[in-house]
Amino acid sequence: MFERKGIMFFLLLLAGLVSSAQQKWSLEDCIDYALKNNLDIESRRITSEANKEMLAQSKRNRLPYIEAGTNYNINFGKSVDPNTNDVTYNSFASNSYSLSGSVPLFDGFIRNNQIAYNRFIYRAGLAREETQKIEIAFVVMNAFHNSLYYKGLLEIVEAQKELSELNLKKVTKETEVGISAKTDILEIEARLAEEELRVIRTSNNLEASLLDLKRAMNYPPDRELQLQDLNDISYASSAVFENADSVYSMAVKHLPGVEAQQQELKAVEKNLAIARGQLSPSVSLSGGYYTGFYETRTDEQGNPISFRDQLSNNASQSVGLRLSIPIFARWKTRSDIKLNKLDLEAKKVELQNFKNQLYYEIESYCQELSATSAEYLQAKKQTESNELAFEVAEKKKEQGLINILDFYTSKNLLSNAQGELLRTKLQYIIKRKTIDFYMGKPVFGIGKLR
Repeated sequence: MFERKGIMFFLLLLAGLVSSAQQKWSLEDCIDYALKNNLDIESRRITSEANKEMLAQSKRNRLPYIEAGTNYNINFGKSVDPNTNDVTYNSFASNSYSLSGSVPLFDGFIRNNQIAYNRFIYRAGLAREETQKIEIAFVVMNAFHNSLYYKGLLEIVEAQKELSELNLKKVTKETEVGISAKTDILEIEARLAEEELRVIRTSNNLEASLLDLKRAMNYPPDRELQLQDLNDISYASSAVFENADSVYSMAVKHLPGVEAQQQELKAVEKNLAIARGQLSPSVSLSGGYYTGFYETRTDEQGNPISFRDQLSNNASQSVGLRLSIPIFARWKTRSDIKLNKLDLEAKKVELQNFKNQLYYEIESYCQELSATSAEYLQAKKQTESNELAFEVAEKKKEQGLINILDFYTSKNLLSNAQGELLRTKLQYIIKRKTIDFYMGKPVFGIGKLR
């Protein structure tokens, strides 16, 4: 019974491993894996947590500051008797206790501006984190489609090689009965050798592209990665044109990269307000409670006063209001204000430059989308024409109406057209998804990353 259970467990485990090995990864699966395993994203997340804690602490800084203290002293030699204030040479012990606190009433709104500054830094950090996720998703998407291209191209060249192998067998038999010439065999063998080389090169390119995809995903390089074909993609039926101005106006409203720049600009503005707050007077309220015990303190009969009574009798309280007015700080405050003004100007320039570059990128993507859609439609027509031409060439070859060179010319034209159709198809998908992302549409099958 035990052996039977062991065998069943082994079979179930083996079935699970086989099922796992046969899993085909979609683009969404690859992106999801990359986002969960990318160390740069984890580093950004830690930074965001640190910014969050800094924001929380800046809010807590508005609370009163309270501290308690105590000390214990033993006096030797010449000292002042705290009971009589006379000089004494007797040793005695004493200890004191204090409880004090302070709260700022006004500080030129520095604390409030510090809270706002940390809030903007925190929000900018979150936007940077989302930007990094999007960048990784696009890297994975490009690597995924690049691997699909070489996978599809490998299928095309392997099919061409198999066709040449069949032709070689067929022509060899025909040569044996005198229907075909031996030169045809040599020509087919030469073409077959060339196609075998193409298969090897394409297979190597596929392995290299899969390694790039695994690197983008942080996927173990020694594990197999089978990709799922694209089955639910709608392709262009006519040339596609997108207006760059319209796409840009939508992009600046939702892109986390723009959001990060804007939040950082607001943070710099608050930093300037903090520097200006250093010129304002500050007002704070403080208070304290103090008491102590002295070994030499006695009553009228000369008996030592108890610890509890001394804590009560020696107690004192204080309340204070402190006003601080800055007068001269070696122009440091003025210098800080000037430097923060320059930082603000630089940040505005950086934001405008970021928007300008974003517009040029969108303009470029719109042009590439239009060009790629036109290339795809033309490649589709060319492939259809070459398929018909190859069918005719096959029939003519069977009837002996064309030679082997003309047949292979038609065959190579079809292979090249199929490869170009595959390339333009995948390029169109990438450009279409890129523009859709800038327009705020869900991409990658996981909706908005924000």
